[in-house]
Amino acid sequence: QYARSGFWELLWVTVLTLLVIWAAVRLADRDADRGWLRVLLGSLAGLTVVIVVSALTRMSSYQQAYGFTVLRLLVETCELWLGVIYLLIIVAGVRMRAGWIARSAVALAMVAVLALAVLNPEGFIARHNIERWQATGWLDARYLAGLSADAVDAVRALPQPTQGCVLVGIASRLGADDWRSWNASRAAAQ
Repeated sequence: QYARSGFWELLWVTVLTLLVIWAAVRLADRDADRGWLRVLLGSLAGLTVVIVVSALTRMSSYQQAYGFTVLRLLVETCELWLGVIYLLIIVAGVRMRAGWIARSAVALAMVAVLALAVLNPEGFIARHNIERWQATGWLDARYLAGLSADAVDAVRALPQPTQGCVLVGIASRLGADDWRSWNASRAAAQ
């Protein structure tokens, strides 16, 4: 509970701090000494990177205790993305040019989505949860049975009868595909 609630609190602090930095840059007096603003906002961004690392550490602890889920993987990816944005803010503060940050943030988000697609999140989650089961003896077979056909290859590493139970759960949601809804993972799983 400590790790889970702490992660969400730190995630909100990370997002709210981003809004504070944006407002400070927009509302700051253009004629005032910008050096102090750079130092203060740079320090705030640097300390927020520490918060990001703390949030990711908490999520890692939570995943070690309870395993991976799609939601945990996605929010962890989002937190990593926010951490990189803070590093970009620090670089922009040093260079005194920030017009490129928005484009870079969008490009990084697209790279993160593509990386998740290549990673095959549900297969990744199934593999890691099965590895965790081999180390600890604890497996949430019901969660694995709720995953899509993308997890079938990893599930085959489970012994019978657990494998069969999980595969029956996945198979129960596989429908007949026509040419418009064909999917390589579903075709291979069937």
